[in-house]
Amino acid sequence: MNSLQFTTHAEGLGFPEGPVYMPDGSIAFVDLLHGVIRSWNEKNGLNVLAKVDGSPNGMCLGPDGRLWIANNGGIAPEAPCKLKVAERSLPHGAVQALDLKSGQLETMTTDGVTPHRPNDIVPTPEGGAAFTDPQNWECLRDKPETYLGGRVLHWRVDGETELLCELPGFPNGIIFHPDGSLLVNLTRHREIIRLPWIRGRIGTPELFCTFPESFAPDGMCLAGGFLLVAGSVGDMIAAVNLDGAPRGLVGTGHHTDPTNLCLADDRIFITMGFTHSLVSIQLDALLARF
Repeated sequence: MNSLQFTTHAEGLGFPEGPVYMPDGSIAFVDLLHGVIRSWNEKNGLNVLAKVDGSPNGMCLGPDGRLWIANNGGIAPEAPCKLKVAERSLPHGAVQALDLKSGQLETMTTDGVTPHRPNDIVPTPEGGAAFTDPQNWECLRDKPETYLGGRVLHWRVDGETELLCELPGFPNGIIFHPDGSLLVNLTRHREIIRLPWIRGRIGTPELFCTFPESFAPDGMCLAGGFLLVAGSVGDMIAAVNLDGAPRGLVGTGHHTDPTNLCLADDRIFITMGFTHSLVSIQLDALLARF
């Protein structure tokens, strides 16, 4: 499989993930390994927005204008098959909000169900946040029998955090489909689950799509009428039709570990975990490869 050709914007990033296209045209993203929220833009290059305890794992722009961060509490991939515990870990994971004007960091998930290791996050139509929590995923390689299983949690606008559902197979990336349903990928099961969304409640989970054994889904974005899926296991990006039918896979290069991606005007920005970089490609050029 021929790999894509990217423009590299930043390198030496630790373990980047969670890219967000900001209103000012910059790309904000998390760095799990260094516990940093960063941004990049064409004019000023790489910037540090905040240093946080734990390990920021996923991120979105909240309706309040703050960056909402899924902080897993302190676990980060340091190299393939090697995890590092943050020097300043949290007692448990949390969803946090970063005010870009004041620099203030607020913990949002203080009431209700306590998150374990939040992974990815998306705003809900009601103004809250839905986020994945694969819990003690660090045990999966050596002690899989101790795995607690995954969850999807909901931070409501009244400040309460509640359980939406339990899911096996490492729930990871999360996004709303254009039809209003919630899509959650199960990395270890190599599939995406659709959850009907009904005013802050969910219907019966159903299978949306499956992937081959060589591809494990991670972060997702909508672009060009397709669902684009980063495959951190498999070093590929997948395109899926909005009806769930697979369109194709394209390689990103050996040991690149694409963790997540976002659409910024006519370009797709991708965080590469094990090349420690932020890269991009024209959307049309990417879609032409499927």
